[in-house]
Amino acid sequence: MGQAASLARKDIELAVRCAIWAALMAVGAYIAIPIGPVPITLQTFFIILCGFMEGPWAFFPALAYLVAGLIGLPVFAEGAAGPGILFGPTVGYALAFAPAAFVAGLAAKGGAKRIGGFLAFGALATLLIHGCGIAGIHLTLKLSWALSLYADLPFLPGDAAKLLAAAFLAVSAARLRPAREGPSGGGGQAPGADG
Repeated sequence: MGQAASLARKDIELAVRCAIWAALMAVGAYIAIPIGPVPITLQTFFIILCGFMEGPWAFFPALAYLVAGLIGLPVFAEGAAGPGILFGPTVGYALAFAPAAFVAGLAAKGGAKRIGGFLAFGALATLLIHGCGIAGIHLTLKLSWALSLYADLPFLPGDAAKLLAAAFLAVSAARLRPAREGPSGGGGQAPGADG
């Protein structure tokens, strides 16, 4: 009974953490600067931070966020919701969030201890989001690849700043908490924890 209670508690903890991260992603969508068909938001900040803090398991909160929006909860940028997002210019960004969270999470799984490790994996995750975003703009707005890239350029400085902030927070948080077992039970350390 003790082991069953421990597993149930762990499952509840994972569900709560998943819900909290998905909620933060939704809040980030509402902090928006409209600059055209794709607004600047804080979603990517929370996607990358979730990866840094949770490891590859961050895929699941990002997926939960996407599913919540697709079933009609107004969690996307500017309160958008529903499957219609799959046919709009933000589709590439939205579909890249879960894989990008996984990629950012590789920093934690790989034992990144310094900001450089987080920045490297975070940059890969950011490039994944932008690459998919450019493809989404190209396909939905029927723009050339060059114009789609041009439409994405305004996001790069802000995403670089969000990446730096997320990496700094991940390193700072790792110094404050002891090593713990990873969400999947794999015995991983907290991101940046010295072992």
